[in-house]
Amino acid sequence: MVISRYTPEFRERWDDFASRSRCASFLFQRSYMDYHAHRFNDCSLLAFSQRGRLLAMLPAEISGTTVTTHRGLTYGGWITPMRHFDGSAMMQLFHDSLHYLRNLGATELIYTPLPHIYPLTPADEDRYALFRLGATMTSCVLSSAINLRNPAPRNESTRQSLKLAKSSGVTVHESTDYPKYWAILEECLMSRHAVTPVHTLEEITRLVSLFPENIRLYTASLDGEIVAGALIYFCSRTAKVQYMASTPRGREVKALTAVIDHVATRCCASLDFLDMGGSTESNGNILNSGLLLQKSGLGATGIACPTFTLPL
Repeated sequence: MVISRYTPEFRERWDDFASRSRCASFLFQRSYMDYHAHRFNDCSLLAFSQRGRLLAMLPAEISGTTVTTHRGLTYGGWITPMRHFDGSAMMQLFHDSLHYLRNLGATELIYTPLPHIYPLTPADEDRYALFRLGATMTSCVLSSAINLRNPAPRNESTRQSLKLAKSSGVTVHESTDYPKYWAILEECLMSRHAVTPVHTLEEITRLVSLFPENIRLYTASLDGEIVAGALIYFCSRTAKVQYMASTPRGREVKALTAVIDHVATRCCASLDFLDMGGSTESNGNILNSGLLLQKSGLGATGIACPTFTLPL
């Protein structure tokens, strides 16, 4: 294979290949990847056949001598075609791309595979290649996802929360009031976790304008005021809860539970999974049992999301 580093001249080919891949997610479109290009030193790779046919692509960035599958995306790994790409091809792809990275001066690759709930067809060849190459699992996030085709039973606490939200007059609907929700999100994250959203309001509104069908906001209102909400990314066969937030009043009436119930039961009819996100900290070494219980109460079960380190 012939390995090349991504440059803007490949943009059209990149977007076309990504749209026809095993995981045709809008996150792999360059207009999404490049909105925060100033934060990362892009080192995305393209693999071609000797005749110039595009075979695979890797969203990646480089810091010093470390190449990482792109940290600006929710998930990563090699983007591969729907057909004619098997484990042997993946082994060759790793062999040739690692040779290219060594010549680039890189000393290690940090690689996070695509979680199995996202591709339209199984795509774990990269995990096998990492095993063969002696990569070490250096972190593992435990995420939770609701199987929308066959959800696990909800617990009694969730059922009572939904009853309380309904009896309190909570209503849930799709919203475009991003400034109001972002103020709630920022206050919630700062007061409860001392962090800020990864995206600024200006960034998220720009992304919504680019991908209005893929990025959607659902909010819960009480007496005309937004009291909770969730920003949802719709990616191929899976929807992902990107941000969740609630005001103190919203927490009292369990408004966020009503939002997630609305999304899972009314907004994902053609999808297979609703990804609720991780419940771990410190590279997976600390488990937030309370957060995990909330998600499992909604019928979500565990998805392991490992990251591997491969010295070059």
